[in-house]
Amino acid sequence: MSKYLINIVVFLSGLAVAGWIGAGYAGTNPLALAVTLLIGACYVAGALELLRYQQATSSLRRAVGNLSEAPASLGGWLEQLPAGLRNAVRLRVEGERVGLPGPALAPYLVGLLVLLGMLGTFLGMVVTLRGTGLALESATDLAAIRASLAAPVKGLGFAFGTSI
Repeated sequence: MSKYLINIVVFLSGLAVAGWIGAGYAGTNPLALAVTLLIGACYVAGALELLRYQQATSSLRRAVGNLSEAPASLGGWLEQLPAGLRNAVRLRVEGERVGLPGPALAPYLVGLLVLLGMLGTFLGMVVTLRGTGLALESATDLAAIRASLAAPVKGLGFAFGTSI
């Protein structure tokens, strides 16, 4: 299986999990659905940036691979590269020690996704604890306790669903 196909399968699997969790919250918990949609949007934004990075890297690899000798004009050769790479490649060819541009947003999105998952976990735990307290204060018999503990269990579902 090619590396490109593996990337697509992994991306679609992650998107399916986020969609599955979001679908579970649709109509039942709008806050959890909003957090899940935000996580999905960040996931897609990071994937798009990595796709653009992969395309730019492939075009640079092709341009260098097509060279059999030094090009007659550096400017003409640089025109076949994406605009974001041209200046860095020109400086590298001229002998400067310049790094080529890499993904800028994706590393931050990874941290943001972790923080959003933790935020969802904490919000779910708060809902659970609040619901448990209310259930124990208002319940007088076993049937009422069982009925009132449904809200805390939903809070746990919110907590662990956003963590996943």
